[in-house]
Amino acid sequence: MENYHSLNVVVERMLSDPSIKETINALKIELQRSREPFVWKTINIESMHDNLPKNIRSAWIFILRRDTPSAAHYHPNSVQYTAMIKGNGRAIIDGDHRELKPFDPTRDKKTWIVIGENIPHKFFPEEEDMVVISFHTCLDNELREIEVDSKRQRLYRKE
Repeated sequence: MENYHSLNVVVERMLSDPSIKETINALKIELQRSREPFVWKTINIESMHDNLPKNIRSAWIFILRRDTPSAAHYHPNSVQYTAMIKGNGRAIIDGDHRELKPFDPTRDKKTWIVIGENIPHKFFPEEEDMVVISFHTCLDNELREIEVDSKRQRLYRKE
């Protein structure tokens, strides 16, 4: 997908929505109470379908704990499009080290990290908790994650 403009439009719209700001604040509180390295919430994208690329089927907000790397993992059933909304950090994607750039709708492709199916990746939030918005090419109840080292599988379903 080479047209990042539509993703930028959707993210700008999301960030101006008071309910998204409330979600981010609630997730920050949840992360403080949790021992997990990150917390998340799926975002209803029904009203955004006309602006999203056709392959996008779900949207997520993740808050990653500062100075706590995620486990290296991959998604066998989804391509991931991620933009860092707040924070600092870097990622390793298929062995390639990348500094994460803050979301900037004028920078199109440079703002986005695109991770293909079965591509190992790991995030390193630095100095503060990192807020990211991710879009996936599978439905939210279908997203699978497999840790590289342990082979442990996770389905992202919150009960």
